[in-house]
Amino acid sequence: MSGFPNELQEYTPPPPGAVNEITPPSGILTINGDMDMKGGTLYNVNIPTNYGVSWDESADTYARTGMLAGIATGLSPTIPLPIHEGMKRCILDDSGNVLYFLDPNDSTLKADGSAATIDDQSVGNVMVQIPKFWYKHSYAGTTHTWNISTVPMSGYTIHPAFIKNGEEVEFRYAGAYEGSLWDSTTSAMVASGDIATSMYAAGDKLCSLSGEYPKTNETRAENRAAAAQRGTGWRQMDFDLMSAIQLLYIVEYADFDSQVMIGEGRTALSGGTWAADSYIGQCGKSNADGNGTNSVGGNSNNAYMTYRGIENFFGNVWTFIDGFNVNDNVPYVSNTDTEFADDTVTNYTDLGVTLANANGYQDTLEQIRRGFLPASVGASSSTKITDYYYQAAGWRVLLFGGNAVSGSAAGVFYVNAGSASSLADVSVGARLCF
Repeated sequence: MSGFPNELQEYTPPPPGAVNEITPPSGILTINGDMDMKGGTLYNVNIPTNYGVSWDESADTYARTGMLAGIATGLSPTIPLPIHEGMKRCILDDSGNVLYFLDPNDSTLKADGSAATIDDQSVGNVMVQIPKFWYKHSYAGTTHTWNISTVPMSGYTIHPAFIKNGEEVEFRYAGAYEGSLWDSTTSAMVASGDIATSMYAAGDKLCSLSGEYPKTNETRAENRAAAAQRGTGWRQMDFDLMSAIQLLYIVEYADFDSQVMIGEGRTALSGGTWAADSYIGQCGKSNADGNGTNSVGGNSNNAYMTYRGIENFFGNVWTFIDGFNVNDNVPYVSNTDTEFADDTVTNYTDLGVTLANANGYQDTLEQIRRGFLPASVGASSSTKITDYYYQAAGWRVLLFGGNAVSGSAAGVFYVNAGSASSLADVSVGARLCF
């Protein structure tokens, strides 16, 4: 049972007719039933549900905490991670209902093995369901510590991603693929030859579909409207959901360098143009990975990455992040999509910090629990955060992840707060969320 803390409990199942139940202490997850582990059979195993990572930003060293304490850093643990295992691809209809889950290893199939429809926005969009979790952040000396839990624990709060529009929700949903666009004028998906043409019109809908291409060259506000067109609760990727996924990544791998941990993905292309199957890759390259994590790198149209079912979480095209405005390096956030707007603090929360006012590889992080934001720059592509940061004075919006030509600057923590809200660029797209 190496790798589990002392709280792990085993007991002999009660005789037939007895109640097969125990009451776990706070912070313990009960798994009922048989489980084969290294040749043995366990019953009613209690696993502490809190786990996390600490990072000494001075020494640039990591250590795991909670149920992962003592396990090596810099790789995904081989034991199940309760929250991470709950990330699953599904088909979500416009009312926010899960129609069905997809096969965990093949997204062209339903979980029952029958054929899935993953390319028709009128049926539903392909999303990754992320279960609600609690979290805690602390900073002592030069060390940040992040912990997450499946249950309420002392000092923990629900991650703000799950306080959506002022209400607590059990799940959030991130597009499994980057955002493509259904054109209301033609009542069809935008053709591959037009994906980099600015063409948004009222009634267009942001999508997450296999076989389509990310739609670029629209403003953040236009992508916001296209997402909301799907119905109540739909939006493009917001800051809190992005931060929740970043937190899940760093807890899992205990290393900020996602291009080493996962792979470079679609970030090393050259000699091409911002067109379909040149720099802009088609959605669905990760279908054979299902809910898994994988990367194909190199200067190739086959390149992509996926993190637990979220394809090209970094790379391919930049992703607009909503619910985040910054003015002269001061960030403001919101998780109420009906109040999302550009260049304003109205109905937004001041995070109480001023971000780094220079461009560069991120060196230290702000000492806040809501998100991962750079306090200083000056590191490199192989030290500290390992991802780049851009900024500029005045009102700015947030871009995330990098694109097909970003190289080593890209990754799970690559943020760009240097663009005005008027930005519409052939290398920038969006991701549908709910």
